[in-house]
Amino acid sequence: MSQAIGQNLTALQTETNKANENQDQLRRELQKLTTKQDLDLFMINSGLNLRTVSFPSCKKNPSKRSGKYIIQPTEDDEPFVGYCEQTAFGGGWLVFQYRYDGSMNFYRNWTEYRNGFGSIDGEFWLGLDRLHRLTMTRKHELLVELKDFNGNYKYARYSEFMIGSEKEQYALAKLGFYTGTADDALKNNKEEKFTTMDRDNDAKFAENCASAHQGAWWYYRCSDSNLNGMYVNRDIKTSMHW
Repeated sequence: MSQAIGQNLTALQTETNKANENQDQLRRELQKLTTKQDLDLFMINSGLNLRTVSFPSCKKNPSKRSGKYIIQPTEDDEPFVGYCEQTAFGGGWLVFQYRYDGSMNFYRNWTEYRNGFGSIDGEFWLGLDRLHRLTMTRKHELLVELKDFNGNYKYARYSEFMIGSEKEQYALAKLGFYTGTADDALKNNKEEKFTTMDRDNDAKFAENCASAHQGAWWYYRCSDSNLNGMYVNRDIKTSMHW
């Protein structure tokens, strides 16, 4: 990996000298970097200001191609690599949670959910702190796409979505009107604080819903949704479900 990153940085430094001539090529090279450490190393070696090749949101990205892009919500925010879904429901969606094969363990602590974990090339959680900064910057919607083990597809869409700060325990501050083909499994979760195995913020007395459901979520008395639960094909309370 170190060798590959070094090769990418060499290519990027070359591109930096003619960045004004070929911004698209530079963006493609930047998309190969998947971690904040890679981005920091690139900035140190190249001297490039990432604002010249980043986007404030996936919606502001003129490309209609889904993939990895540099996202920087405001000039005060650190840039990061995010995955933009540009085909579903008109595009412009930033993916903040992706699970499809169970390769990543999602039963994690508060710090990991705050900072994010996993790989943007695989299963991942973008991070509550980034979600807060993103949704506080401009109005966002929420789209939940679901597919069961038999390939049946459903979705839930909410007209507004905002996450509070860490001081507010990353509460689900705003949740708009629901439309979709899946049930409204977040209807009781509005204004609920985020709960993890080591931070019990749910409304259920004498029980940590994250521990009981082997996940982490905006639980309301352990509620009807648990998308960070165990990746198993079983109808049990600890499984990821909606």
